[in-house]
Amino acid sequence: MPSRIRPPRSVALALTIVAVIVAAVLVTTLRGEVPPHGRYVAAAADRVAPLRVTVVGDSFAAGVGADSPTGGYAHVAAARGCWSPTVVASSGTGYARVRFPGTVPFVDPTRLAAVAASNPDVVVVQGSGNDVGDEGLRAAATAMYAALAAIVPRARVVVVGPTDAPLAKHENIGRIRGILGDVTRAAGVPFVDPAGGRWLDWSTDYVPDGIHPNADGHRTMGERLQAEIVALGIPRAAGC
Repeated sequence: MPSRIRPPRSVALALTIVAVIVAAVLVTTLRGEVPPHGRYVAAAADRVAPLRVTVVGDSFAAGVGADSPTGGYAHVAAARGCWSPTVVASSGTGYARVRFPGTVPFVDPTRLAAVAASNPDVVVVQGSGNDVGDEGLRAAATAMYAALAAIVPRARVVVVGPTDAPLAKHENIGRIRGILGDVTRAAGVPFVDPAGGRWLDWSTDYVPDGIHPNADGHRTMGERLQAEIVALGIPRAAGC
């Protein structure tokens, strides 16, 4: 990635942040308060409502390259599945690294708090080519999946790897995919691999920057993601 990519915090600090968030959730539970995911458990048997899907990701999740913000793959998937989406996305971010000042990585407490506040049935974590395939990524991904298990324990977590875009650093993308595959297996979380599945066509599905999907690419990503979640057997994934 360009030299301006920088780790916003050390991995040790990221792990400490996750521990603090988990501790806060435990304190809330011990006080007898019912967090949002607890309310979901109580009401799930009595309601028929759209699946609440929260997507954590980078510029892809933010819809960069689509014709409109709602043309991004997350909203395409939501429309196909009749989901209620929440998108916690920020361009130039990854699990452990960010490209731009004022942005925070996936594992930052503000983003994890947004996930918890959305009261999700499913959490999709997508990306990211903004990361570097190293031990920092491994530690951050491990910490994030552990945090999600603690703060939204009833939600299904689905991890989606980066695409192998025409102008991406392909060796780095391969390392990222390998690390995410290892960490998801250890965490018992499904890993969806768009690069391995050749979801997008280099000649038709990317904007001229060679990194981001165009409208067709986002549409294809959304369709494939929704189909993958249906295939996982998640209730209400295929419609209202």
